[in-house]
Amino acid sequence: MICFFKRVNIPFLFLLPLAQFGCIPMPAGGASDVPCLEPTAWTSEFADFLVREDDGNLLLTAQTSIQGFDDFIDDGVVGNGEHGPVYRFDTLNEEFTLVDESLWEASQGEVVDCGPTSGRILFGSYVVDGEEIPVRGRAVLASGFKNVEAVLSADGNIPFPLVPSVSTGQHYSQFFLAEDLSPLSEPVRVGVGGETINSCWTADGRYLIYHQIAEFEGGNFDTLCFVENTTEVTIEAEEESP
Repeated sequence: MICFFKRVNIPFLFLLPLAQFGCIPMPAGGASDVPCLEPTAWTSEFADFLVREDDGNLLLTAQTSIQGFDDFIDDGVVGNGEHGPVYRFDTLNEEFTLVDESLWEASQGEVVDCGPTSGRILFGSYVVDGEEIPVRGRAVLASGFKNVEAVLSADGNIPFPLVPSVSTGQHYSQFFLAEDLSPLSEPVRVGVGGETINSCWTADGRYLIYHQIAEFEGGNFDTLCFVENTTEVTIEAEEESP
């Protein structure tokens, strides 16, 4: 069953059984406590986007499938080949601007390729070793970075196993300590939903970027939301026995 309904007039009684299985993509978003970007300069030809730190801020650019392939094959290094328009995220003022593409080449920050397969899809509960970890809504996506785990949840429908569906309603993100899954932050509202959602960490783990992929509207990147990981976590290694 294919459940790609969005912003269309369908009789209400017909929608009820579909809603029970999470098959109705509702309008995206809801409120957002974190900064989000709609990268309109990236057209449907771009398949992936790249992010790098630049003097405390972030630079983002996108590549087509061919550009990404040639970029890696040329020298095995991602991020120094041809690419699309560049956005700068001013992390202090939480503002996004289009900047000259030469700024990307001039930056020395480590590049992360934010491909389409980041994160683990969850189906309503976040269960680890048989124990359910409480999150704000029903769990949608888990994304780990070293000793930090992030969970995206929603108060609407969620993806249903083996059915092409998406999450709806207000979405929330929360950080946990990976060692014992104790909470590191309160849930924050994230303005994504109604499309396929993936995630990507910056190289230093300071930001987790939820990127919403508008696969069924002729584009790739509809919304990018930036959640800052403000908790510095250090797990000391256990001493070896003599």
